[in-house]
Amino acid sequence: MTYSEFLEPPRVRKSLAPWRGHAIVARHLNRKGNSALIKLRARIPAIALSGLVLIAGASPALADSAASHGAVSQTVTASVTKAQKLSKLKTLTSNSEDSELKWGTALDDHTAGRQPIEKYKFNWHTDYCTYSPDSLPGGYVFKWGCYRHDFGYRNYKNLVGNAAFKRDHKLRVDKALLGDLNRVCGQRFWDDPYPAAQRKKLKDACYKAAKKYYNAVRAAG
Repeated sequence: MTYSEFLEPPRVRKSLAPWRGHAIVARHLNRKGNSALIKLRARIPAIALSGLVLIAGASPALADSAASHGAVSQTVTASVTKAQKLSKLKTLTSNSEDSELKWGTALDDHTAGRQPIEKYKFNWHTDYCTYSPDSLPGGYVFKWGCYRHDFGYRNYKNLVGNAAFKRDHKLRVDKALLGDLNRVCGQRFWDDPYPAAQRKKLKDACYKAAKKYYNAVRAAG
């Protein structure tokens, strides 16, 4: 499946689409059947937490697996300059829903091996939210936000180095994570199986978890 597929209600869904699992959120259809289903894509890179507690020295994208596949070469291909690659990377890692949607489209293109994105030789490796949960009770899926966060960390570090990444890009990429996760928490479910009071508690817990994930990556330095 591709990132562009709809996320089905938690009690009906049998599988998650690539990045759209959390990213494409079906907005609430009122029970009288006269509201529309609206796509919202949200996202997802790995965060070094253990049960929402930061693991010392670990950060979602700071520690790449030695066996990571599709790692970015330090040398930008002849057809794409470093400046062009940085420009493209910024459009895919900014703190906005539009950027999140562009990243999801790029992931779909990468999965299909399409040249418009493959020419950049980006690193698409991820372990999602590392030691912390990829999903939370109530159907809230954080893995795609964690994935996008990893994407930003790994590619900026490969392209400009760790010092320049921390100085010029890390805050923006971390804020994008928080924005992505908050959009997940703000989604409304079609045919919600939970009573309103219980859904409110689940949503509040989701927002609190999103802030903890953000605080953890900020503290990681």
